[in-house]
Amino acid sequence: MAGETKAIRALAQLADHVYWVREWPDKPSWRDRVRRWAHPESYRFNRSATPPRPWVDRPAGHYERTGWRIRAAYFRSDLAFEVSYVVCGQCETAWVESPYSYEGYKRCGLASAALRSLRRAYPGVQWHTGGGHFREAEPFWSSVSAGIPGGYTQQGRCHHVEPGRARRA
Repeated sequence: MAGETKAIRALAQLADHVYWVREWPDKPSWRDRVRRWAHPESYRFNRSATPPRPWVDRPAGHYERTGWRIRAAYFRSDLAFEVSYVVCGQCETAWVESPYSYEGYKRCGLASAALRSLRRAYPGVQWHTGGGHFREAEPFWSSVSAGIPGGYTQQGRCHHVEPGRARRA
């Protein structure tokens, strides 16, 4: 297990090597449907034409979360970590939500590395969270927020990233 932990920590060091995905289908495309119709015995829906890279940045895929993205880490073929985020270029503010390391990948530096990589990808942006922090997560947020503009404090999202929200005067 020590070798695995070392390999997972090495994965954290690769957080700036991200494969950016424009579309991440939640359902089969028309091409997938044609393949299923033409070759039903060999058809399998594959969410991605390329195998997962160690770090992937993809759309969140929820119609109610337009503009949101997910930064995820894969260890071999396992999803090891993911965090949702959205950036408002007009307000120069960003929000992260629900950073989560899956079982077997906790306390290996993946969350800290992902947040650091996002800050590098979006320099000059203030970083916040939309919700409060769980009590058990407060030490994590304290350590990753030191010296960070916005400090990952709780702040409501602007009307640019939540279209239904009324503009404040």
